[in-house]
Amino acid sequence: MRSFLLCALGGFAACHDATAIERPNVLFVCLDTVRADRLGFYGYERHESSPALDALAARSLVFEDARSTASWTKPSVPSFFTSSYPLQHGVYEGSARALAGTVSDVLPDEADTVAEKFANAGYATVAFVENAQLRRGLGFEQGFGDAYHDRAGSAREIRWQFSDWLDERGDDGRPFFAYLHFLDAHWPYDIPDEYAAKFTAGTSIDVFRGEDSRALRDALNDGTKQLSPAEHAGLEALYAGAIRSIDDELAKLFAGLERRGLARNTIVCVVADHGEEFLEHGRVGHGHGVWENLLHVPFLLHVPGRAPERIATPVSLVDVVPTLCAAADVACTGAVEGVDRLAERSARPIFAEHKEPGAYVQAYVRGDKKLVRRFVAPPSTARGSLFDALKPGTRWEAECDADEDGDWEAVELALRDDPADDPIEIKGAVAHLDKTGFELAGLRIELAPGCEFYGEMAEANARGAMLIEGLGVKARGRFVDGRFQADKVKLYAAAQDVKPEVRATITKVEARGDSFYAWFGELRVEFGPATEWKDDASKDMARADVRRAVELGATGAREAGFVVEERLFDLERDPAELAPLAAETAAAELARLSSEADAFVRELAARGNLAASQRTLDANEVQDLRAIGYVK
Repeated sequence: MRSFLLCALGGFAACHDATAIERPNVLFVCLDTVRADRLGFYGYERHESSPALDALAARSLVFEDARSTASWTKPSVPSFFTSSYPLQHGVYEGSARALAGTVSDVLPDEADTVAEKFANAGYATVAFVENAQLRRGLGFEQGFGDAYHDRAGSAREIRWQFSDWLDERGDDGRPFFAYLHFLDAHWPYDIPDEYAAKFTAGTSIDVFRGEDSRALRDALNDGTKQLSPAEHAGLEALYAGAIRSIDDELAKLFAGLERRGLARNTIVCVVADHGEEFLEHGRVGHGHGVWENLLHVPFLLHVPGRAPERIATPVSLVDVVPTLCAAADVACTGAVEGVDRLAERSARPIFAEHKEPGAYVQAYVRGDKKLVRRFVAPPSTARGSLFDALKPGTRWEAECDADEDGDWEAVELALRDDPADDPIEIKGAVAHLDKTGFELAGLRIELAPGCEFYGEMAEANARGAMLIEGLGVKARGRFVDGRFQADKVKLYAAAQDVKPEVRATITKVEARGDSFYAWFGELRVEFGPATEWKDDASKDMARADVRRAVELGATGAREAGFVVEERLFDLERDPAELAPLAAETAAAELARLSSEADAFVRELAARGNLAASQRTLDANEVQDLRAIGYVK
């Protein structure tokens, strides 16, 4: 081990001889969803969001231009756990729909994690994690032999649990490697009122404090909901308050390390897995692209006894593992893509990826130029046929054309992850209304005793208004003796056009020439060549298509039938990425960077390509993902 870490620097306990070296502890912190430009030590001044981290940064190495490998948690965390890119570790999906239900990628056992490196070096390894994408059983617990707490709670609860662990672990002579993953700055910013109000005076945050945060985010992202200036300011102030809530807990945690005599010998590394958008490109949240405000993240490294420094060289979070190992003088065994940034300061290409439901996106940055490429596979590579996918026992949502004779024909459909025994839901416009029920596109709906009315027109109904012909409704219930009985009826706004739609579990499928029928209870729906998939696993870009895009490169992919879009940004002149360079003026540079990116990516694939397996999530896991904005 390196002699400069001895007592002469005062960062370690006094030593009696050259062999009595006290090995450093390591505290590795991930601030989920925290973009760099919202922290004081990265120049943020609007709100005092990070005083504790700012103070730590003044005594640390700060990498001013650090980027994640992906714009959301599931592919990003394994990259800085294993020093590899998503195309190498294979983890892309966090809540994909499949015939078996909602599935999530699992980090392969063959992956060599940073926790395993420290465990092999004799460290006690422990994690306190709050993010449903990182649950035990998904591969992220590899190497955390002492404890992996995957439902650790708020920043305050994580601090308490980690502090208790420090006090209860006993002295077995091992230094610790601890990973803390804080979720408090993740949408929907579920933080204590004192932090929600900390910076929001003069703004409006009521719209963000409701119960249906997923619906609000979807409405903002599809443009059906607009924020007022006061609400937009409130959203960003609420985010700053969420960061401050973590920072205040870190201040107490750091003070606790001091009281225990551990701070003098503890390396602290702070990163974020990705950033967040606030409508800069028309959307809120993250996981929808490779914009800089989603990729530019904090990377702070405090090594006791090492002089503070701000490092301008662009770095990737794949550099975290070798850098952290070097700081602790732990052998960085196995294949790594990153480099030790304590020793290596030369610039290298920055690469990030994003797998959309129907496309694969790459970002390749060299200097101030950023190439963004989007690959869409040819239709011939779609997985399976519609008839093969529509199996009895699977639950679907089918938007239909229907007539008063009760003939329903599917136009678009999507696979659902709802439990198979959930009630049947049928939408349509009210027709043939009488005292006991009505019809929806020829299907008779009877109102069960005590039927509950809810939705946008429910208040008017409660005041005595009746159902009216033509009103859009959704009936929720079951078929009983061949008749549909509704236990709940949602009333839509009078002006809203509601197309016939059924959401239910298939009970039977029958082929009829070029078409076939599927039964949802007693409702028969026809499917044919014109029926389109809508936002489901079958329309997803297959993993094999991602590999083909990597192997073929842009030109080869086009020749193979892929649609390939390429855009070039000048980050020095256009840091917000609002206007790609015109193709006619930047053609030569775009072609050069595209060729360079092809070679870079092929080399990555050649050095390592693990096959991530998938696991079907249970209902509780799906609900936990839905609570933080995943899974519709």
